[in-house]
Amino acid sequence: MAKNFPGHELDVLQRTAWIRFAGVAAGIPAELNSRLLAAHRLSQFEYLVLNHLNLTDDRSMPMSGLAVMMASSLSRLSHVVSRLEADGRVTRSRSESDRRVQIVTLTDVGREIFHTAAPAYFAAVGELFFDRLDRADLADLDRVMTKLIPGIDATGVLAPLAVRIGAGAP
Repeated sequence: MAKNFPGHELDVLQRTAWIRFAGVAAGIPAELNSRLLAAHRLSQFEYLVLNHLNLTDDRSMPMSGLAVMMASSLSRLSHVVSRLEADGRVTRSRSESDRRVQIVTLTDVGREIFHTAAPAYFAAVGELFFDRLDRADLADLDRVMTKLIPGIDATGVLAPLAVRIGAGAP
């Protein structure tokens, strides 16, 4: 057992699993980001913002809700939305019901860019992730992720979102 961090010793299996998880958790998004930037001049973060907006009925979402969905600070999201806005991919407006709330809306240009990038994105996700796992692996992974999500989802947004998207709802 490693004694590097008293009170937080990890056994060999824990250390190995954590190192592999951390590598995959950082490596796949980095590779997806590289591919999206090269092919579509779109970062993975930008793509996911467009994706979340595309999944809503009216292609709009409050900035605060989008920040939660993106596991992002409002500051970081605001910078990204500003870039997307400058390129005509999204618009920002004030909520009619609460003028303090900013609403981000996917434009037709943004939707077209999203739909153009989606096939390459999902092909890369398939190549880097799904093609390497069989159905039993996916069931195991889903079971494990279901156990881990509550530790990072203080607002309770991610678990229902996964169920909703998994069921094919918008």
